[in-house]
Amino acid sequence: MRFSAEQLRTFVLVVEYGTFEAAADVLMVSPSAISQRVKAMEQTAGRVLIKRTNPVAPTETGEIVLRVARQSEYLSAELERELGGVGGERTIAIAVNADSLATWLLDAVGRLAQEDRIFCDLRREGEQYSSALLRSGEVMAAITSDPEQIPGCSVEKLGMVRYWTVASTDFVARSFPQLPSGLTLDQLNAAPAIEYDRKDVGQKLSRELVLAEFGLEDVAGMESPSIYVPSSPDYARAVYEGIGWGILPAAQCEYELGRGRLVKLASSPLDMPLYWQRWKISSEVLDTVTARVYDAARRVLAV
Repeated sequence: MRFSAEQLRTFVLVVEYGTFEAAADVLMVSPSAISQRVKAMEQTAGRVLIKRTNPVAPTETGEIVLRVARQSEYLSAELERELGGVGGERTIAIAVNADSLATWLLDAVGRLAQEDRIFCDLRREGEQYSSALLRSGEVMAAITSDPEQIPGCSVEKLGMVRYWTVASTDFVARSFPQLPSGLTLDQLNAAPAIEYDRKDVGQKLSRELVLAEFGLEDVAGMESPSIYVPSSPDYARAVYEGIGWGILPAAQCEYELGRGRLVKLASSPLDMPLYWQRWKISSEVLDTVTARVYDAARRVLAV
C-alpha cells in the first residue's frame, strides 16, 4: 500500500483544518480535488479514513495514516536540512504533564535550546491522556503514565514521581483540629480539596490514602468540595496558602514540609511511574531530545 507525498500532505491538512474546503484553500486547489485525493487513499487502503463530520475526524485507521503522514513530513524536512548543509530551526513537539513541566522538564528544554539549537513545542496534557497526542502524530514524543507501547513508537521508563497528600498548618488547624491523632469523615467531606482539572485522578487516589490512614470508609456520593486550579505552580500556591488540601510532587512540597508550613495528611506517598514514548524512527534530533530528557529526569525522579 503506497500513498503519494501529495496525498499524505492533503490528509494532514484536512484533519488539521477540519474541512475539505479549508484544506483546499491552503493548497490552492478545489474542494473536489481534495475529496478525490482522500477518496483515492480510502480506495487504496480499502477502508474509510475520514469521518465526514463537522469538523472532520480521522477514523481509527485514519489515525495510523495521520501519524505516518506526520512522521513522513518530519523526516523529509530533516533530510532536506542535512542535504542542504544548513542547520535551520529544529523544532520538536512534545506532550507533557503539568507537574513534570513545573518541576524538572524545563532543565532539558533549556539545554536543548542553548546547547543543541533544538526548540521544543510543548503541549500540556495529563499524563494519563498524553499518549493520545502521540497516537495521532500531533507530537513526536510524550511523557506519559501509560506503559503500553503505542504502535510505531518506543517506550522506556523515565522514573517514579512521588506525591504527598498535604495541607498547610493553618488549614489543618481550621479543618482537622484533631490531627495528628484523628480525622473524621465529616471533616474530610467539609474540607475543600484543590484539584487540577476534571480529568485528574490524583485527588481521588489521595483521598483514598487519607481514608486508609484513619481507618475510614467512604460513603457513595460523598466527597470534598472541589476548587479547580489548572496550573501546577498555582495549584501548589493554593495548598501553601491554606485554600484547600491537595496532592503535590515531592519537589514542590518537601521544603515546605521541612520548615513546618505543610503537614502530611497521609504517611503513605503516591508513587506514579512516568514513561517516555517517542516515534520509532532514526532521527538525530529525537535521539538528542531523548538523551536530554533522560538526564533531567534522572536528577529528580526516583528509579
